[in-house]
Order: sequence, then C-alpha cells, then structure tokens
Amino acid sequence: RVYIVSLPSGELVAVKKILNFGSQSLRAEIKTLAKIRHKNIIKILGFCHSDDSIFLIYEYLQKGSLGDLICRPDFKLPWSVRLRIAIGVAQGLAYLHKDYVPHILHRDVKSMNILLDADFEPKLSDLALDRIVGETAFQSSLASESAFSCYMAPEYGYSKKATEQMDTYSFGVVLLELVAGRQAEAESGDSLDVVKWVRRKINISNGAMQVLDPKISDFSQHEMLGALEIALRCTSVMPEKRPSMSEVVRALRSLDSKTSLPNVESSTDECSVPI
Repeated sequence: RVYIVSLPSGELVAVKKILNFGSQSLRAEIKTLAKIRHKNIIKILGFCHSDDSIFLIYEYLQKGSLGDLICRPDFKLPWSVRLRIAIGVAQGLAYLHKDYVPHILHRDVKSMNILLDADFEPKLSDLALDRIVGETAFQSSLASESAFSCYMAPEYGYSKKATEQMDTYSFGVVLLELVAGRQAEAESGDSLDVVKWVRRKINISNGAMQVLDPKISDFSQHEMLGALEIALRCTSVMPEKRPSMSEVVRALRSLDSKTSLPNVESSTDECSVPI
C-alpha cells in the first residue's frame, strides 16, 4: 500500500508499506537499493521499520504512472514525449542490468510501474526487494511471482530462472503501448492483448500502419515504425533473439537523432515490419 505524505517542509513524498517478517536480509537489500542513483530510477529517500512492517520513503512524482495515462480515453501524448519516455526507461534498465553492482533484474516492468515527473521524465519504480542477483549466475527464482500477465515473457511459464531477456520482453510490451496508444492487457475476454493484436495486424497488407496510434501526426510515422520494429524484436518468442537493453538504448537514440531505421542485433523474419 502506498501513501502520499506531506513533510513539515511542505515537500510531498510517497511512502510504501510492506510486511517485514523480521528479515535482516530484506533490510540489507533495501539499503543496497537505496544507493541506486539514476535519473530514470525512482529514489528511495529512506526507510523505517516496526516489528511487522517496513516503510519505504520515495520521491513523489506529480504525473503518476504511464499506465494511468494510457488507460485514459483521452490519452494523447506527442510522439517526441513518448520516445523520450521509452529511451528513459531503457536507460534505467540498461543501468540495472550492466552498470550497477550488484546487477539487478527488475522483473516487473510494466506501464503502471513507470512514474512520470512534471516534465514527463520516466522513473522505474517497484523494484522488488528480493531480486538482487549474483554477478556470476545473474538469475533468481520465479517461485513467488504473481499470476501470468501479458508483460511476462513466454518462457516464464516453464523457466525456473529470471533473466535480462525477460525484462527486455516486458519493456517491449511497454514500447508497443507507446506506439499503439493502447493498453497492454486485453480490455475484455474476447479481445487480444497488445502483443497478440500487433502481431496479427502486421501480418496483413499495410498492417504496420494500422498499428500506429492515429492520434499521432503523420510526420512521426518513420520514427514510430522504427520503434515498432524494436518492440517486435524485444518481444521475440525466442529469448536469445532479443537485444540487450544497452542495444535498445542505442537503437531508440538513433530514432531520436533522425537517422536511419534502427540496426538492432539479432534481426529475424519474425521481427520484420511489413509496411
């Protein structure tokens, strides 16, 4: 549960209450996560605990979550802002995967866990506290994960290990949401989640163009098609075909710099975008 708290100084902070169970290792992991300083990862400002609970104190972000925005019927963000959000999230994940020590898997990347500040700068939130991983194995158990959702990679159903590639898949789903202007989860029992919907669309003539959010100006179509190609590679059924998040950052930046369409490693027919 999350509370918005006003400090005596007038500053607002977010306070998340989690069960403690007296775990010394949990408190040690919180201290590790609190050391993370990256512009695209939400800051843990501090924490306190009682016998049965731990209270994490986070910076408060005015715009709420990307997921809340996408769910609105009047959702409309310029493509330049959406691309900046995608690049920021990719940068945060690349930092966790490669630059921060110990390496960390997020394991719950979704639009509801991407918070936005007043300038729409994204920050990853909800890094679970039992997900710090060893540098050698770089894997951890999925036994305690929640029910399957469309953000989870297909191998989640049979694998006993979490990997970078699973985070990449989840990021790809978020990128599809930004490109299509459509929330990831199926809106009803008879509809398709965004991954299945996009893959069905691109298999028909002019299908890729039908995927792009019609609320976005035609002037952005070239960049949006490039982002769609990246998202399809990230959501490849085969984990080894997915790019690393560092590669994704470079590919998205190439779109932002108005260069040619991205060159992400592991290109396959499965990931091509027919126009």
